[in-house]
Amino acid sequence: MVFQNTSVSVTYNRIEKINETYYKNKQILNDFFDEGTVFSMPENAPLEVPRIIINTHHRHGTLNISPIATTFSVIYNDGFEKDWDSCVGYIRERMNSVFMFLDSLTNNNYSYIGVVTNLIYDEILQDGCKVLSDKLLNSQKINGLYDINIRYTFETEKDLFVNIMLQNARIYKKGIDISKRGTLDINNQEFESIGSTIDINDRLGFNRDANYKSNKDRINDILDEMSLMFHNRLSNLIERGEYL
Repeated sequence: MVFQNTSVSVTYNRIEKINETYYKNKQILNDFFDEGTVFSMPENAPLEVPRIIINTHHRHGTLNISPIATTFSVIYNDGFEKDWDSCVGYIRERMNSVFMFLDSLTNNNYSYIGVVTNLIYDEILQDGCKVLSDKLLNSQKINGLYDINIRYTFETEKDLFVNIMLQNARIYKKGIDISKRGTLDINNQEFESIGSTIDINDRLGFNRDANYKSNKDRINDILDEMSLMFHNRLSNLIERGEYL
């Protein structure tokens, strides 16, 4: 697998005067994050628009903080893209600091938390569409299939939603101009793999329970579930059509 990026989202009730609060508590983030860029906005600005943007020290990740949500986005390189255990360790360390910062504003009271990871399943480099259709659909009676996009949503015993999106991924030669006629011919295709997006969150509780409150410990439940996905469950689903 080639891990491309991960995004962690934390939602909460509106935090008033978030810029002032950041200045009072920003030292909590110093171990892993640079000084943030703080934007002054009118009171009626959309709440989802970030007021504070902060890069990690080596700029592999970015933290966006708004009055109602915080998102931490990471792009993988330098060998991390082939090593999920290193990726998840990187996320846990930095999210520990992020939650220390947020807890000072929210008292560890969140609406819901989610983690999304995009990857290429490069164990399959030919006929990605056919592999998915053969293993996950009764494709013997489906003719002319060129592309495929499948989504599953599972519930876990820890009341998490696990969303799995699978599609064939056609990778073409570098430098081709896709706006020109004929450039997406099979001769310009280097391989056809499988792309996947894994989205795991605790919105199940938020959706069903009017009194549900998420907390910082849920990030560990979510990341543990995602690690199980990448250690065996995703490969079993793609190559055997099994999800156990």
